[in-house]
Amino acid sequence: MAVTWAETAVALILVAARTYTNGFILRAFEWDYWWALVTLIASLVAQIMLTVAVLSGLGNHFGLLYGPQLVKALQWSWMGQIVAIQAIGFGKIAVIAFLLRIQERNTKLKKLAWFLYFIGISNVIINIDQMILILLQCSPSRKLWNPAIPGTCYHIHRTNHVGYFQGSWAAASDLALAVYPILVFWNLKISKRVKIGLCLLMAGGLVAAAAGIVKTIYIKLISVGDDPTYAISALVIWAYTENWLVLILGSLPPLRSLFIRIFEQISTNASRSHTARTHDGYNQTFSQSGTRGGKGNNINMYPVGKKTPGASDDDSERNILPPGGGFGRINDPYGPGILRTTEIRQTVRGKDDKENASDDSLGNLERPVV
Repeated sequence: MAVTWAETAVALILVAARTYTNGFILRAFEWDYWWALVTLIASLVAQIMLTVAVLSGLGNHFGLLYGPQLVKALQWSWMGQIVAIQAIGFGKIAVIAFLLRIQERNTKLKKLAWFLYFIGISNVIINIDQMILILLQCSPSRKLWNPAIPGTCYHIHRTNHVGYFQGSWAAASDLALAVYPILVFWNLKISKRVKIGLCLLMAGGLVAAAAGIVKTIYIKLISVGDDPTYAISALVIWAYTENWLVLILGSLPPLRSLFIRIFEQISTNASRSHTARTHDGYNQTFSQSGTRGGKGNNINMYPVGKKTPGASDDDSERNILPPGGGFGRINDPYGPGILRTTEIRQTVRGKDDKENASDDSLGNLERPVV
């Protein structure tokens, strides 16, 4: 259960990141986002059911559980699997919706949209059929998780066969959805590096396909042996892993805009930090020739924005760089530097000027006050 909860945490983080990306960067919520949200909700419901089943004894040997505990473990396990199967289908629809949105402006690729619709619709139909067969394989249905009550389970083998087909078809769909994006992204007008990156992200569906294959292999353990609570645990782990991987790996490509913004922010901060180290907060010495620490008359540099010791903002003269403002004087303890002076000009208009103010040839007289 620790494995599936770790996968749950990763999925929650990625869907939260998708929410931020769609809400604050793209400022639009498309169908692929809503299907991913539905997938997350269904997956969380299934995960909670699995947790209840494990706490009730799922994964332990049949002989270690007493009546009510056994019934509760099997019941929540089967209910969780039914919801998880539907969540896997929702996750595939989310991926398909994303691919349809990407290729909608490409006329050639729009003709291939039927292939994506076929994958999505076929998975939904097969998953619903599997859910119905699971619930009807025993009569009454409660006998599926309570072997003690009277009834029959004649359709277990047929349900298993459909389970093989459902698992195989789901894995094949994951494989197709991992390869298909190569056709989509390779025709986009973006750099080859970005194309390769997007294709690799979508190729993560191969991992989900592998998990689906392993899950399908473990289906046979349900009908073999007399230790269902222990045998079914491996099937449950791989079924839930496939479910979470579809959502996790399908959420990475839509986060490209967020990744770009993060990388740009990191680059900007690094550039600002480098600039600050170069120009701010340091007392550096430069030679007149421009080399740091060179021979000759050195100029002590002081950080911008800090007062030079002994200077006031109201002074008409202020030493900007060295506190002494010696300008190369031999006895200056601070060395040569730059002296800031403030020059005040006042416009004075004489009597004759007032009388001839309309004469453009005179203008205003500016006399510096010394």
